[in-house]
Amino acid sequence: MKRVIVPEECPASPKAQSEAIETEHLLFFAGQMATDYAAGVAPEAAVDPENPFAGPPPMARQTHVILARMGKILESAGLGFEDLIRIEQFITGREQAAWYSATRQAYMARAHPTSTRVVAKALEVPDALIVCDGFALKPGSGWEKQTHDLELVPKSLTGYPAAQSAGPFVLMPGMIATDYATGIHPDARVDPTFWHQSAIKRQTEYILRTKQKVLNELGLDLENIVQTSVYLTHMEDLPAVDHVWREFFGDEPPARSVIPCDDLAIGGSRIEVSSISLRPGGGLERRTILSPDAPPPLFHEPHAVKTGPYLWLSTQIAADENGLAPEVRVSPGLPWHSSPIKRQTEYILKNADAICRAAGGSLADVVRSQTVFHDMADLHGAFEVWGGAFADAPPVNMSAQTATPMPVPGCRILASLAAYIPD
Repeated sequence: MKRVIVPEECPASPKAQSEAIETEHLLFFAGQMATDYAAGVAPEAAVDPENPFAGPPPMARQTHVILARMGKILESAGLGFEDLIRIEQFITGREQAAWYSATRQAYMARAHPTSTRVVAKALEVPDALIVCDGFALKPGSGWEKQTHDLELVPKSLTGYPAAQSAGPFVLMPGMIATDYATGIHPDARVDPTFWHQSAIKRQTEYILRTKQKVLNELGLDLENIVQTSVYLTHMEDLPAVDHVWREFFGDEPPARSVIPCDDLAIGGSRIEVSSISLRPGGGLERRTILSPDAPPPLFHEPHAVKTGPYLWLSTQIAADENGLAPEVRVSPGLPWHSSPIKRQTEYILKNADAICRAAGGSLADVVRSQTVFHDMADLHGAFEVWGGAFADAPPVNMSAQTATPMPVPGCRILASLAAYIPD
């Protein structure tokens, strides 16, 4: 069962996206910004240029608009903030981040969902400071939500728990190698006096060992992780991350989206990792998906992992083992006769369709998407292609631009996707 929800009183994005999609168990909603999609920042969140220092801080204004709209989306599906299990946020700078956290407490004081917040260079609306998407658990689905506040890991400063269960899934928030007291955790720090230590290696190892501790406490292990999102502030760290990944995950790694970002919450952090695990015996079968009709994965990850009706795809970029895919390259002699962003988007969606078909579905089954751009000016061209590919029910979407390079040079768009494909 899949249903597109059109919430009342929420302005619709001009790009091809659904505002919310309901499945048998979950409600996915699009990235919310404080915009009316007409003048830019919504009037109720805008700062008066004639009196710019009066009123609440800009981030507090925008957060109120975002969370009020999020509440309407949840209400339109018969849910509330207490049903959220994951929220993810791109912000345009650390300076006003505290005002987002403080304002959010009025909406999510109890049963705070697992969370990831990273810095991006720009959002779809130039003066928007933050965008937030996520998903919630439907109370009548037969799955129960349980929050796990565990003392064996450092407690978040902003209130999210170590993990949350949603039926057979265990979700963990974006984790940074920090003790939330002095900065980078002592076990993940490097001594600049010596050459033999690697910051990215130590931080990645610390994060994965900490995840293992949490999972062990809940009766699981790293092998039960089915989906991860890895946020990197320095893309040159990816080979080292992959090296550690192979040590921890062996021959059956989870699906993984490698997402560039421009900063993380703790100074000195180079990596943040969120994850979804599947409980053995929880009623859903796990299956690794490798499609013969898509290029082999570039890194230590499968094309996707299917858990019952939910398909989690790995990083989708317009590249193969030789770099930027030949079919998306533009001839230097005819630079204005084709669109690089349209070619790359078409390539990504073609491969995503092949992966979904290998899992028993098609591109039409994609319900959630996050897209990261090298240049936000590419948004329009990409979503012209998107609209043609998803004519009836496009997935929910959140988009951002980062200055950090993509995993493969020349790539202008990266997509993180999830699909709903009932057996």
